[in-house]
Amino acid sequence: MKKNNKKHKKIRLMGLIFLLLFIYLILSLIYYILKMPIKNISIKGNNILNDTQIIADANISYKDSIFKISTNKIKKDLEKNSLINKAYIKRNFNGTIEIEIEENKLLFLNLLTKKIVLSNGEEIDNINEYIGYPILVNYVPSEIYKNLINSLSKIDDSNYQMISEIEYSIDKYEDTVIDDERFLLRMKDGNTVYINLVNIDKLNKYQEIYSVLDEKGILYLDSSSSNFIFKKYGENTHD
Repeated sequence: MKKNNKKHKKIRLMGLIFLLLFIYLILSLIYYILKMPIKNISIKGNNILNDTQIIADANISYKDSIFKISTNKIKKDLEKNSLINKAYIKRNFNGTIEIEIEENKLLFLNLLTKKIVLSNGEEIDNINEYIGYPILVNYVPSEIYKNLINSLSKIDDSNYQMISEIEYSIDKYEDTVIDDERFLLRMKDGNTVYINLVNIDKLNKYQEIYSVLDEKGILYLDSSSSNFIFKKYGENTHD
């Protein structure tokens, strides 16, 4: 009996040792994971902002523990930047933080306010940091202005980048207003385009239309017709 008791005690002692060792290993693993630093920061979707600016706005560094940082806080910090519409954050067990950015588009420089207007309607001051956006050259009534922003944000980048200037240009006959949502666009290729907000989506076909034009002129896209009117410069035109 005494030998059996000693044997059982020895087994229990070994079991306790293994249990303590297992607990120690688990705690060590948890400690290691919690202390694991950020090894890589992957950023996607940014065209206007550079990676350095995004990391700074996210308030993270390679010294931070990847599992102690709050992805929700990073998201909120990034979305404080007017140029960022949405931010998506993901962390991986290999030490990588993935940041995917959905930027607001730079729509135009408002010549009256000297500010850049974004696709979400916000305005930013640092106009000298960015290039490539068109210029709105005159006043637009407030409600039409809001509709203009919303409409232009839906134009794909390849066609939108062709616009150099935007001018509010009411269509009227004598003293009768025919269309108070019409705009004149001066294009970088030398053409002029008349467009209204109802037909703004026609701008997405601008490069397709331009490819069949053999000379510079005025393109009328402000009609509900599926066809377009094009008049070469020098021909009789109407405003």
